[in-house]
Amino acid sequence: MPTGSMVFLVFTGVVTFAVLLQTIVIVAIVVGAKQAQQKAMERLDRFQQEVRPVLAAASSALALVEDVAPRIRKIATNVEVASDRLRGQVDHIDVMVQEITGKTRNQATRVDHMVSDTLDTIARGTRTVQENIMAPLRQIGGWMTAARTAMDMMRRGDRRSRPRNQDYL
Repeated sequence: MPTGSMVFLVFTGVVTFAVLLQTIVIVAIVVGAKQAQQKAMERLDRFQQEVRPVLAAASSALALVEDVAPRIRKIATNVEVASDRLRGQVDHIDVMVQEITGKTRNQATRVDHMVSDTLDTIARGTRTVQENIMAPLRQIGGWMTAARTAMDMMRRGDRRSRPRNQDYL
């Protein structure tokens, strides 16, 4: 059997081997981490180089927006005031148009009544003329025709040898 010093020597050798193996693993991890850090730093540098122009443009755009923002607010305020005034004017015009439309409608109704009354009066006048003047004139015309026919008949009695067509020449 092995002796205590041999066990101690083997145990020390195993511990030394384990510590040495652990050191190698840790060094490998450190080297790998260092390489990963370098790659990450390179990528970060490239990213910063690519992002710097974008950030510069964004900061200039932000400065421009900050410069333009008061102007835009002023324009918005002016547009709001103008739209309020325009709305008031449109309401005023609407009221005026309604008044004019109502007055026009009333005048049109009035003119329609006047024309209807005038036409009714003309129709009554025409009937009155026909009844009171034309009817007696027709009667007088009928009497005149009867008198002329009687006279024609009397004249024919004297001149029977004349043809009828020559009486009116």
